Amino acid sequence: MSSWVFAMEDDLEEEKIKLVKVAGKQILFIRKEGKVYAIGNSCPHMVCPLKSGILNGYVLKCGCHNWGFDIRTGENVGTGEYIDVPDPKVDTYDIELAEGKISVLL
Repeated sequence: MSSWVFAMEDDLEEEKIKLVKVAGKQILFIRKEGKVYAIGNSCPHMVCPLKSGILNGYVLKCGCHNWGFDIRTGENVGTGEYIDVPDPKVDTYDIELAEGKISVLL
């Protein structure tokens, strides 16, 4: 059963990446054009942390092997080679903003 879990205060700056551990999961929070997105911190290729990646538009590129993921959907955007990864997608999470707090649906 899914439930909303408090993640952080809403002090996220535009185009900054903030890593927060929520209920044992490492989740990246990114504000892009005023909207907050939540995406898993683990690239499906060799489990590299995406926190060290670079945000280019809505694409977060993994710092290890340059794989790119759309922060809105988690879908791979065609960068990198698909070696032994049948579905190269990163988890994304619904978020809720209320009273200066960000919660995530887990």
